[in-house]
Amino acid sequence: MNKIILLSASLISVMAAYGQSDTSKQANKGSFEYTFYVDAYYSYDLNEPHDHNRPDFLFQYNRNNQIGINMAVAKVSYTRGGLTANLGLNTGDFPAANMAHERELLRMLYEANINYRFLKKFEFTMGMFGSHMGFESALSYDNLLTSHSLTSEWTPYYLAGAKLGYNASDKWYFGVTVANGNQTITENEGNTNKLLGLQATWSPSEKVTVNYSNMYYNDQPDSAANFIFYNNLYSTMALSKKLDLVVGFDFALSDNRVTNKQDNIYAGSLLARYKLSDQFAVAGRYEYYSDEAGVFIQTDVVNPFVTSCYSLNFDYSPIKNVKFRLEGRMFSAEKPFYRDDSDYDPNTSTTIKYTNSNSNILFTVQAKF
Repeated sequence: MNKIILLSASLISVMAAYGQSDTSKQANKGSFEYTFYVDAYYSYDLNEPHDHNRPDFLFQYNRNNQIGINMAVAKVSYTRGGLTANLGLNTGDFPAANMAHERELLRMLYEANINYRFLKKFEFTMGMFGSHMGFESALSYDNLLTSHSLTSEWTPYYLAGAKLGYNASDKWYFGVTVANGNQTITENEGNTNKLLGLQATWSPSEKVTVNYSNMYYNDQPDSAANFIFYNNLYSTMALSKKLDLVVGFDFALSDNRVTNKQDNIYAGSLLARYKLSDQFAVAGRYEYYSDEAGVFIQTDVVNPFVTSCYSLNFDYSPIKNVKFRLEGRMFSAEKPFYRDDSDYDPNTSTTIKYTNSNSNILFTVQAKF
């Protein structure tokens, strides 16, 4: 990890030095833009996991009772005419968990792509780029709440492939994506399939956006193919200068070609944020997630992953680009499958307790420049 951090810092430093070495040449050749982001956090899980890991269906803020870095990002973009090259590097608890399946050197990548805009309304992107799925950014700073929705955690934050975008008008955008797989830079062994995705965005006004995105993929070897057709529909609304609202619905179909078994996953989200002032904001979220067959999320017991989730968030921004955030979150299920180690002693306990709920308190300090 130290080697990765040193390599990341060195690469960004070299690019920054190059970009600033000659202002006049930079003006003639193009322009550089830099983004730096740090998200430090402390999370306390009331179920008190003895190994300091929060439930394994969470990738963001996944460590318990310790101060850590969820994500640190350094990104540089170079634009000349219609061409933009982007390179972003990251480290932290989130990329370590979210990219654990990737090769070690690739885990430091946040973004690496080339974007070309042509014929005024088209753009082509190739490399590793942000996913077209969902209404939340990988960077918590940009979202209404601190933690991420379950639908965001279980749809890709990034894809590796190519996408074509078409800005049909001020109100309509269409996109087509071909990728190696669901959040996969290196193809899985024995898999010859590609992920296919479509996106349509309608913005009737600056205050309202309606988006539909989908993806069709198989991440298993061809001999054990399990094709998934995932659909994501959401709307973002600025109801006033102070009130923002997001409504989302996800539905996925799973087709296992080995067992000839079809299953479905569905989820709903409702988010609202109210800005009390330029410095203070309060936000809330309700979620429902059902994966009865364990297509994405498997539990340690026979009870399936079907849960509701309630979140309440407070933001304080003392200066521009900096946020102090406090969030409480509770998962609640009809049947117990959440592990509870509050009374667990690894030296003496012989049984593991499971309960219907999991709650945690999250505090973060975020800066984005």
